[in-house]
Amino acid sequence: MAELRERQTASAKSAAEPENSNSTAKVNGHEEEKEEKKKTNKPANTAFKQQRLPAWQPILTAGTVLPAFFIIGIIFVPLGALFLVTSNNVQEKEVDYTSCTFENTTTNETTTCKDLFDSQPNMGITCRCAVRFELDTAMEGEVYMLYKLTNYYQNHRRYVNSRDDLQLLGVEASQTDVSTDCKPYERRDVENANNGTDPIPVAPCGAIANSLFNDTFNITYLDDGNMFEPVLLNGSGIAWDSDRTTKFSNPPSFDGTTHPPNWQTSIQNVSGGYQNEDFIVWMRTAALPTFRKLHRKVVIQQGTVFDKGLPKGNYTLSIDYSYPVHMFDGTKSIVLTTTSWLGGKNSFLGIAYIVTGSLCILFGAFFLLIHIKHGHRPGQFAVEVSSDNNAPTVGAI
Repeated sequence: MAELRERQTASAKSAAEPENSNSTAKVNGHEEEKEEKKKTNKPANTAFKQQRLPAWQPILTAGTVLPAFFIIGIIFVPLGALFLVTSNNVQEKEVDYTSCTFENTTTNETTTCKDLFDSQPNMGITCRCAVRFELDTAMEGEVYMLYKLTNYYQNHRRYVNSRDDLQLLGVEASQTDVSTDCKPYERRDVENANNGTDPIPVAPCGAIANSLFNDTFNITYLDDGNMFEPVLLNGSGIAWDSDRTTKFSNPPSFDGTTHPPNWQTSIQNVSGGYQNEDFIVWMRTAALPTFRKLHRKVVIQQGTVFDKGLPKGNYTLSIDYSYPVHMFDGTKSIVLTTTSWLGGKNSFLGIAYIVTGSLCILFGAFFLLIHIKHGHRPGQFAVEVSSDNNAPTVGAI
């Protein structure tokens, strides 16, 4: 009986040994897999991945911050004064013609072009009017003529996107396969031979092209002999060269297209087509609701009263008033201006430099007083920490 029990115990042990060896092998294998994963996830032993690259961090002290404040102030204030004086030397004359009046030859009554557009809003009319103005001082050198619009949000997202750049680049397929970004000005119903209508692609398409500024101007000068001398205006070179050469090009043909709803003629009848500089200038949208766009340059005429620019005196601005702005409470003006090495008249840059420099000097003086009154010399806070007899000495702060 005892021998039988011993045999059963021995057989049970022998059966359990393979299981224990198998479980031990599994545990060891799992640990090896973990070690392999740890090894593979460990970043490479480089200075960059182990963050051992040399570093430098400035220590802001009174000795470094205060001189920086004063140096910036000393540089910025004179620069701002120079910019402001330069800007103030630029001559500028703005003439608002929003409420320009004209004489009705039929009724011999005087009315404004605004009222005429109110009475005939959908007639596509042109109102011819004139505004007189005076230059108190002569404008010498290059004189530029710009038009100015107010309360006009060209920066609206849908307005800015309402164009087809491939069409403007002259890609032939894009003349008829118009981008959906131009909606609702991508196609226009045009009457066909069967007294019906066909949806014809618009070229150029989009809201920007459809709202092209189309007022035209003439300026005359009243000389000392009470004779009106016309001022010659040149529209060449008013667009950016980069726009004219890389963004606008005419296709081989404009066949199969029609003009935008607000235009009176097709783009192929416009001088230069897509490369018309007035059109290119308008297509570069403005960032702010009040903006100016270059329209013309005054031509210097040797041997005349305009040999140096525009003389002082009385002028008449004649306008073909075609662009209504009263429906969005906007205004229209023309601006005659000279330029300087800094550009046009802009006081903001000079004022910004003066204000920034003055603030730096004020802050520098304020912090200097605080440093003199409450500052401390190096080593003043050197103390010896003696929590026990063997405590280390703490250096100067």
